[in-house]
Amino acid sequence: AAARAALAHGSGPRSSALVCGYTPAHSRLERSLAKLKGTEECVLFSSGYAANCGVVPALCDDASCEIFSDELNHASIVDGCALAAKRWGAKVTVYRHRDATQLATMVRASGANRVMIVTDTLFSMDGDFAPLRDIVALKRAENARCGRARVLLCVDEAHATLVCGHRGSGAASMLLGQNQNQNQ
Repeated sequence: AAARAALAHGSGPRSSALVCGYTPAHSRLERSLAKLKGTEECVLFSSGYAANCGVVPALCDDASCEIFSDELNHASIVDGCALAAKRWGAKVTVYRHRDATQLATMVRASGANRVMIVTDTLFSMDGDFAPLRDIVALKRAENARCGRARVLLCVDEAHATLVCGHRGSGAASMLLGQNQNQNQ
């Protein structure tokens, strides 16, 4: 397989699109990951760190947003939250690890116009899972109470993709049901 790949694609640099340019291989990988995750699209970043430092500030781009982050989230999520706070003035609130009750109390008490809950799905250091069912229920209840999409849930599946769920679809799929992670 390696010899066939070398003949077909050469032996030059193969890395992220940032390093070697966006190639048909990157496009195929994005389509394959979107299919695996049951989503319309997928965007590749050069690293998980780059993803969290790009996505969190992009979704929390003004001072009317409050971010709720699990205390054991990966450092890249913590840094993404810090960037959103520094650049846009978003408020960052940390909740106890896997404590959906405390999280619910904090979200309901928040006066923010927009709320984003950000969590790893599978925590790399302890090997435990975020209480996604409880968090999704909180998100849905709070959005129904407000009559609009006030609460956004952002999950990091870096440690769960290709490890958990049907055919490696991740912890969100495993914990919420096959292909039920879409639009949750």
